[in-house]
Amino acid sequence: MENSKYNNGFKTVAVLLQMVFITVVIVIFSLLSNLFERSMLSFGDLGNDSFFHSYYYMKTVAGEIKELVMYLQMQDDSVRNEIETEKYKKLKLKFDNGNSNFNYWFSCEDAVYTNMPKGLSRDEALNRAKEMGSYFYYDDEAITFQGNFLFLDRISNIEILRLFGQGASGGSLITAVDESLPGQDAISEAANAYNTYIPWVKTGIVAAIISLLCFVLSLIYITLATGRNGRDDEIHLHRIDYIPAELLFTAFLVFVMALFAFCSRLSNQSFTISSSMVLTGTLVFLSDVFLLTLYLSFVRRIKADIFVRCSLASYSMRILKESMRRQHIFSWSMIRLLICAVLELFFVWNAAFGKRQWALFGSLAVFLYLAFDMLKQANLRKKILEGILEISSGKLNYKFDTTEFDGDFKELAEKINGIGEGLHTAVEENVKNERLKTELITNVSHDIKTPLTSIINYIDLIKMEQIENENLENYIGILEKKSGRLKQLAEDLVEVSQITSGNIQLDMQPINMVELIYQTGGEFNEIFEDLGLTIVTRLPKAPVIILADGNRIWRVIQNLYNNAAKYALKDTRIYVELKKTDSMAEFSIKDISAHEIHKTAQDLSERFVRGDESRGTEGSGLGLSIARNLTNLMGGTFEIQLDGDLFTVSITFPVINP
Repeated sequence: MENSKYNNGFKTVAVLLQMVFITVVIVIFSLLSNLFERSMLSFGDLGNDSFFHSYYYMKTVAGEIKELVMYLQMQDDSVRNEIETEKYKKLKLKFDNGNSNFNYWFSCEDAVYTNMPKGLSRDEALNRAKEMGSYFYYDDEAITFQGNFLFLDRISNIEILRLFGQGASGGSLITAVDESLPGQDAISEAANAYNTYIPWVKTGIVAAIISLLCFVLSLIYITLATGRNGRDDEIHLHRIDYIPAELLFTAFLVFVMALFAFCSRLSNQSFTISSSMVLTGTLVFLSDVFLLTLYLSFVRRIKADIFVRCSLASYSMRILKESMRRQHIFSWSMIRLLICAVLELFFVWNAAFGKRQWALFGSLAVFLYLAFDMLKQANLRKKILEGILEISSGKLNYKFDTTEFDGDFKELAEKINGIGEGLHTAVEENVKNERLKTELITNVSHDIKTPLTSIINYIDLIKMEQIENENLENYIGILEKKSGRLKQLAEDLVEVSQITSGNIQLDMQPINMVELIYQTGGEFNEIFEDLGLTIVTRLPKAPVIILADGNRIWRVIQNLYNNAAKYALKDTRIYVELKKTDSMAEFSIKDISAHEIHKTAQDLSERFVRGDESRGTEGSGLGLSIARNLTNLMGGTFEIQLDGDLFTVSITFPVINP
């Protein structure tokens, strides 16, 4: 009975859920990290929902006050360099453009600087600042602070005292932030960012904790279910489970290092919080797919008890044990080597320390024996290699004389003899099949031609009669056309069988290719015009002479023209070109195929292969095969090139001097 808790549906859902859960956990962690890194969030803000009571607001306003102090210090500085002037202009545009949420009123001696309405007194400016919401006031005469900024002491210590310590003694500074945020500046942008992401923090933390627990539960279920299908108690393995564990562990290390390197490079770039979260989620999802695949493979190996067996170390040990078990292959060589090594050590010891002369002769005898054995082994290997080269060159009847070999080499020679016999049998069978096919094609073609000739003759006789029935005339026309096509097919089949069997005689004569192409093109001009095809011929003015059989080369050119007429797209051009180099003449014909070509160039030159897979045209699939074989028989080269629907055939022959 099938155990439904391990079916593929549950496992698929569990895998997808654990991917979603771990992605949620990491994305939320990335969000919190970004918020802490950008100082948008602090631990004290976790229970705070107001931007104006947050650390981020404190930091933003502190930055504004720092720039305001810099701007006010530049007011009386009449000597500024180019950089300071540019900085002053930027600050003036920032604070005095009328679109700032940060308001200030500053007096020193008799001068007043403010972006509040002009003419306000200190008390009026202070009252206006209080109405805005967040403000503070510093009176340098009384050295007193007022305000509701949470970070008032920090600002006064760092910035304000520095301002009044540089010649502004006795003045006052009032700053305020309009908490309605009517303008567009750094404070409003900070508020928008804070209000966009901070509300998600509490929800995100809860979601992350729940997702982490769900991820652990999903992973536990997947670990228990992997390898099982619920129908039996067997552990079902996949192909990846047979890959050596060392390779998978190496892939894991490479992936982790590549991931760290990639993240290190990304850390040098600036991303928005949303972009960072999307990128983090994508990396986590892809990493989880890869790492989960490796993890589940290891789990299935452990369950099936093949973790150690499917490893390179175990494989190496098995090879070593197998080699030791098959001692009959190399045992005698090992024994001889061991005996010779012991004897050589014995003789050398006695010759060196015992001063015995006979030990020298014994050592020399062992050396000569090893040298002779090495030469013998080398000679046998050379004979084996020579035999293999003979067989590979086509001499499949070649046989080793096994009496010349012994030991492992004799067994090897016998196996190679068996391979040679098998190849010889296979080749003979293939030749026999080709011969039978050729004879079948020839016999069938001749048998078809006899009744076909009678049919054609009777069609001619019927045409000579006075036929008044128009439908009957159409039927006779169709019979005449189809019988002509069948006759051409039979002749092509006979020609193919003759070429294949080599039963063809060539009368090689000097042929003027220019004249031959002009004649062939003239025969096809009317056919091309009826089909809406325009032929563009590019031929040299001087004769181009090649050595070929006149009838056969005309047959090749005719087949290429005929192929273009059958398969070229209507209302297009056909390019015929003859190029002559110092030693070669290349004829090419190019056209746009009317049908999409799914065959390769090699396939199109085979017998009965047509580019029109629907076989809706009148071609037989033999024209290009005949042209290629005839070209090769006459010593030329035949090549087909495909570029999308552009079909190009070229034949090349050596040029001879007239």
